[in-house]
Amino acid sequence: MAALGARHQLFSLSSGATTAASSINLTTAVLIRQELVVNSLFWILGRFPTSTPLRLRRLAAKVYHLGGVHSGAAIAATLWFGISNVTLFNSLSSTSAKESEISIRTITILLDILLVTTIATAFPAFRTWAHDLFEIIHRFLGWIALVLFWILFGFLAHVQLTDSPQLTVMDVVGASPAFWSLLLATFSIVLPWLRLRKESVRSEPLSDHALQLHFAGERLPLCAAVRLSTRPLLEWHAFATIPSDDGTGYSVIVSNAGDWTAHLLESPPTKLWVRGMPTIGVLHMAPMFNKVVLVATGSGIGPLLSLTAHRHPVCRIIWSTPDPVATYSRSVVEKVREADPDAMIFNTTESGRPDLVRHIYRLYFTSGSEAVFLVSNPRTTRKVVYELESRGLPIFAPIFDS
Repeated sequence: MAALGARHQLFSLSSGATTAASSINLTTAVLIRQELVVNSLFWILGRFPTSTPLRLRRLAAKVYHLGGVHSGAAIAATLWFGISNVTLFNSLSSTSAKESEISIRTITILLDILLVTTIATAFPAFRTWAHDLFEIIHRFLGWIALVLFWILFGFLAHVQLTDSPQLTVMDVVGASPAFWSLLLATFSIVLPWLRLRKESVRSEPLSDHALQLHFAGERLPLCAAVRLSTRPLLEWHAFATIPSDDGTGYSVIVSNAGDWTAHLLESPPTKLWVRGMPTIGVLHMAPMFNKVVLVATGSGIGPLLSLTAHRHPVCRIIWSTPDPVATYSRSVVEKVREADPDAMIFNTTESGRPDLVRHIYRLYFTSGSEAVFLVSNPRTTRKVVYELESRGLPIFAPIFDS
C-alpha cells in the first residue's frame, strides 16, 4: 500500500480527499447489502421481457453477484483509510488544535485494527470454519467501527472549526462527503433493526430431518427470503419462502444442516425473531426465461417451490434427496409433480447420488430450456456450476458469499 501510494502520489492528496474516498467506499460496502438496494436491483434487472435478446437476459440474471462489490468496496475503504492516516497525521502536525491530536491518533489506530480484523476474518476459509464467530465479529466490529468513525468525524470537524473560526458548523458538516456517507451508512444499518419483530409460527414436523414453519399474514414477493433467529444479536439464518395455498401467509422448510437447525427440529418453535424486509434471491430472475431447468438437492426444494407456486416460467425439475416422501412429506412431492409431472426425483437412499451434471446437461438440451437454476449445498454448487459453465451452459446458483 505504501509503494502504491508513493508511486501514484496518493499521499500528497489532502486529508479531506482521502477521508472522503474511504467513507464513500465504506458506504458502498454497506449499501450493497441493504435489503432495499438488493431488492431494487433485482426488481429493475428482473423486468426484462422474454422477448429481450437471450444474452442480455443471461447477463441481467447475474445481478446476484453482489458479494464482490461488498468485499471490494470494503477493502478499498480500508486501503484509502490507511492512506488517509498518513495525510491526516501530517496535517495534524501543522494544526493549532493540539489537544485533539492524541484522541484522533488513538481512534485512527483502533479503526485500522478493526477494519483489518473484519476483512481478515471474512476470508472464505475462516468464514467456513467458524461461521457463527464470523457473523459476530462482522456485526459487532462493524458497529463499533461505525461509532468510532462518527467520533473521529466529530474531532476532525472540531479541528477544522478551530483552525478556521470564520466557518460555521453547517459549513464544515454540510460540505463534507464523509458526513453524508456516514449518515447514509448509519441509516442503512439501522433500518432493518427498526423492523425487528417476534412473530408467531406454526411448526409442522415433516420428519426427523425436516420441519416446515408456517407464518401468517404477510404476502411476500416472488422468491423472497426471510431472516430468522432465536438470538437476534448473535446469529441470523435466511430461508426461502413458499407462498401459502390460500395466499395469506408463507412457510419455510428447515432441514438438519447445523446446530441451530438441529435445535429447531428437537424443539419446534412457537415464536421466532424476524428482521428487516424479505430479500429477493437468485430464483427471482427465472421468469425472464421462457423455459428453465430447476435443480435442487435436499431442502433446496423449498426455494424452488417458492418459484413454482407462481406458475411461471415453464420448468423441468431435478430433485435429489434421501427418501423424499418420508423426509419432506407426500404433499411436498405432490407440489413438485404439479409443477413438473415428469420431474426427475432421485431417492438417494435407494439409488445413491445421481450424476447431476450429466442429467442437467441432457435435460437442458432435450427440454429446450434457456437457463439452469440450482439450489444446493456449497460443495455441490461449486462442482456443478464449474462443470456446466465449462461446457457453456448458463447456470445460476447462490454463491454463499455471506
